[in-house]
Amino acid sequence: MSGKNFALHEAARDGKILTVKGLISSDPKSVLVKDDDGRIPLHWAVTFQHLEIISILLNPFKFQQGETKVKRFEIDIDDFTDDSGWTALHIASSVGNLEILQFLLNHEPNPDVNLQTNTGLTSIHLATSKNHLDIVKELVSKGGSVRIKDKKSQYPIHRAAANGYLGLVELFSKDLKSPLNAKDINGWTPLHHALSEGFGDVAISLVKFGADYNIQDNDGLIPIQVAVDENVAKYFKAELLSEGLDV
Repeated sequence: MSGKNFALHEAARDGKILTVKGLISSDPKSVLVKDDDGRIPLHWAVTFQHLEIISILLNPFKFQQGETKVKRFEIDIDDFTDDSGWTALHIASSVGNLEILQFLLNHEPNPDVNLQTNTGLTSIHLATSKNHLDIVKELVSKGGSVRIKDKKSQYPIHRAAANGYLGLVELFSKDLKSPLNAKDINGWTPLHHALSEGFGDVAISLVKFGADYNIQDNDGLIPIQVAVDENVAKYFKAELLSEGLDV
């Protein structure tokens, strides 16, 4: 926020409720001003999880004072992306505050839960990266899709597998029917990612739900061949054999 006077942004970030009310009382349009990162004050309030300030920023006319009345305007969360293409909803999904997420989802007009950032990430991708299972479930309940790829051609399940988030992998695989054998730009499936990071339990879970353990990546390598080490490879093979499978 350097370079200019972004007092409202700073107050929103620091949780200074009275300052926020005072600044917008005479100029409600200040809630729409972007800082050097392309962020409006709402982005900062969500980042630092100040729910009351979020409510104020989304309803600035409640605090307008003085004789000069600014013509009312609609605040569409989707219209305000920062320089990385993140809306307040993207931030809330990454931060993992369910109360704030639900508040934003209920704001009119309702934000697009499937809106993508500059790198193609949806709110579900971002929540998945931080293992926010409750956030993912809430987004899905509002129409969030697990079948949107980012610019690396990865679905959220690729991220869940790469990070070893077994609960999310099971949710995506069993309940949400996410594609298990989808390849990213390197030809890696979620199973490749799980084994490359050493998450043998996640790898076995993927296979049980139908992942192909003989599928090849762009270099012709099957998942076990990209396992992080020999111990993980041996564990994976032993577990497959116990299930009556062979690799």
